Amino acid sequence: MSVEFFSTWHFIRFSGLLAFFLMTFSVSAGLLSSMTMFKKKKPLMLELHQTSSWIGFLVMLFHMVVLWKDEYVSYQIAEIIIPFMDDYAPVYSAFGIFSFFLFLIVLATSDFFMKKLGRGLWKKVHLLVLPAWVFMMLHGLFIGTDTEQFGIASVYAGSAVLVALLLALRYAEALFQPTKKTP
Repeated sequence: MSVEFFSTWHFIRFSGLLAFFLMTFSVSAGLLSSMTMFKKKKPLMLELHQTSSWIGFLVMLFHMVVLWKDEYVSYQIAEIIIPFMDDYAPVYSAFGIFSFFLFLIVLATSDFFMKKLGRGLWKKVHLLVLPAWVFMMLHGLFIGTDTEQFGIASVYAGSAVLVALLLALRYAEALFQPTKKTP
């Protein structure tokens, strides 16, 4: 009896879930770093935010390479990087591709072009992380072959609740912060 514990499918699903976890962690740390209650921990939160986003992005790249090398479902490179080219699930695959490119834009502008863009434009571009994260979650939910399992579904549900709660707290904090008056 032969049991394959580390099949390509396992690497595909594990890397997808790990990337989702890391990007959820990054979004959460980014939101927390912008809140006044974490003012003293802001450097730590920003470090966690940046580190988890880059590691998550590298895990996304690994996920894409493993998909390309999968022998069970034969993907061409175009199907992995061009939205709607995939025959298996074109819309849900496109969500993953959109997510990848939106995260790439946010990471590139944050680490390489922030000073050239200026803080105002950079902040607007940085907000692309939210649709990127939503696309990533939808991609995993609808194309993942194990999403119906309680543990996996709980990861997605818990992540959605966490990010929604942090967004609501951040929004509420912004509403009640006194505005600075200029003379």
